Amino acid sequence: MQADTRDGTRGRESVLGYRVGTELTAVASFGNSDTPGRLVQLSLEHLTLHLDSDAMPRPGQAASVVLGQGERWATSLDAEVMEVRGGRPEVSLRFVSPPLDAGRRIVTVLEALRDNGLLLPPETRPVWKERIDRKDRVARICEALVGRQARGVARTAQGVKVNVTAVYFDPMGARMGWRFDGPVPSGPFVVEAFGYSSVVHLEARDAHEEGGRVMVSLPSEVVRYRHRWLRRAPPSSPCTLSFNHPMWPQVHVRRPVLDLSYEGLAFMTEPGEDLLYPGLRQPVLEVAMDGMPPVRLRAEVRNISSTAAGRRCGMSVRPLDAEGARAWRALVEAQMHPSTRVEGDWGDATWKLFQGSGYFGLPGKSAEDFVEERPWFDATQERLEGRTRLGYRVVRPAGESLEATLSVVKPYEGTWMAHQLARQHVPGQRSSAREALRDIYLRGYEPTQVDPDVKWFIAFCEANVRWVRFTKFDFASWYEHTGQACLTPFRLMEAEVDREWDVPEDVEVGPPTDAERERFFQEIERTRPVAYREALDLVPERFDLSRARMKWGEAGLGRERELRVARVQGRAVAMAVLESAQPGVNLFNVLDGVRMVSLGDDSQPEAQRALLALLAHAADWYRARGRRVFVHYVEGECVEYVERAALADLGEGKLWVISSALLPEFLEHLCEATTPRPAA
Repeated sequence: MQADTRDGTRGRESVLGYRVGTELTAVASFGNSDTPGRLVQLSLEHLTLHLDSDAMPRPGQAASVVLGQGERWATSLDAEVMEVRGGRPEVSLRFVSPPLDAGRRIVTVLEALRDNGLLLPPETRPVWKERIDRKDRVARICEALVGRQARGVARTAQGVKVNVTAVYFDPMGARMGWRFDGPVPSGPFVVEAFGYSSVVHLEARDAHEEGGRVMVSLPSEVVRYRHRWLRRAPPSSPCTLSFNHPMWPQVHVRRPVLDLSYEGLAFMTEPGEDLLYPGLRQPVLEVAMDGMPPVRLRAEVRNISSTAAGRRCGMSVRPLDAEGARAWRALVEAQMHPSTRVEGDWGDATWKLFQGSGYFGLPGKSAEDFVEERPWFDATQERLEGRTRLGYRVVRPAGESLEATLSVVKPYEGTWMAHQLARQHVPGQRSSAREALRDIYLRGYEPTQVDPDVKWFIAFCEANVRWVRFTKFDFASWYEHTGQACLTPFRLMEAEVDREWDVPEDVEVGPPTDAERERFFQEIERTRPVAYREALDLVPERFDLSRARMKWGEAGLGRERELRVARVQGRAVAMAVLESAQPGVNLFNVLDGVRMVSLGDDSQPEAQRALLALLAHAADWYRARGRRVFVHYVEGECVEYVERAALADLGEGKLWVISSALLPEFLEHLCEATTPRPAA
């Protein structure tokens, strides 16, 4: 019998088994009285009855239940009352040690009810629903559906449904075509098309057949539904699960895995053999694939659905311990991302990729400028090895070379940063640039979704790279109005610490008072978007990066942040955020950066002198930490102080920020953007 406490069973009633949409009866005996009732909910471990009498059984009272009295499949089971609700009560009962043959008879009943449409599976609600009406975005979505020959279902208001495939896209005529696997509806219909990790609903009101296709105008809007945060994908190599049934250990289940994610998996089940139902908890389940040791997990059945191929069982899974969590993550990533790697010594290959791709070629830079950074780069990567909760490097091997790489690191308490993206063409490789970039991005971003603290994603992007504009900038612009995304332009300037600095004599620089610190946060709140402030921890409670510093310190990596104020005649005029990270984390030192905040009109001469003095102070600050250079994000309009400081201009950029709630949408957009265009 499954080891559930009474309280645990009560808490699980809403997901245990199936609600029954029929007048199926059962008779419960409480002591000497038999009470008939209507079956409300049924599983192999419990049932709920709506009694026809005013009998009031007590929780904990023994009972006997006969299902299907008078029917050939009638089954008598011992039970215990768990809960009683209402005047003419609804009673929940737990079966006590039901025999295996009784379990099989219950399954027979459930399957018969399912075939007749009388089972009501547990209600599921989408975790995301979005109405998309931007004309250009709707067109992109429709084009991507056709590009990947997306399958779906056309449904009419009368309940008729036909399987369809997206097969034609006409951008000039603003229409698309579907191939129907059955009769074409005579009136309007809605297509439910399967995207990367969502379902897209498109209305069709003017359908007509043309050249073997059903042509429709592009809709003015689409509605996207998402039923889980984490994408599930079919395994890339054979993968099996196995377990002994928790109620009847003699029943051993072994099935091929259909799809999987960090938090779930699915497989085809034979109900009469496997005896599964929604809400069933599996204490230990084992997943195995060639080349890796089996992984043991806890699991719970979330749904059993009907498909053309049979019954499909979906389970949520959870590792048993920290070691199991690492093993499960490795197995999932090996299956979902077979073309990319995280583990291994890729230092030399990555450096050659940087050289070959032109990564080092920002204005005024060349590969020779980074030679001294190489030892730091290798040492930092070595310290991050195996610390995927803090950072990792993704590579896409191509023979003995690398085709692409992307690094991901967690510089703030709830924020992940993607950086050091590079790609090159490798002779003899048949994959496209879009495919390589999609694989690298998916492997880089998807693992961060299992971080319980994740709230934001950031990237310091070059402003004029077409790929970045098309993917990141467009996406952020669609959601800026919600406060869940922002694009902040800046100019990236680099300063050498050992040069001579012009220090205005009338400006004093030092740590701020409590009042000045409070004023800094007020000014940041007034001038910067909420996504910017929250993602960069520019808020009072997280400004000192205490949790981030602790995590970095555990890996032997440095992380610091301090605030400085510039005063003229004792009055605070401007402030600077000075930030540093372990050398080698980023080759362009984007985390060794200075941000300036003017406390008044920054066009005034005294404000420009204060900003210049803060830069000179920053040079001393970074020199004391062994840095040769630091960067300054110029976000203001008045930049006379930058010209006086003679900083090296590395070009225009944008700070890209999105909420973690938007990441599934961003990855969906990424896959749409990298889908090959449909053939004409």
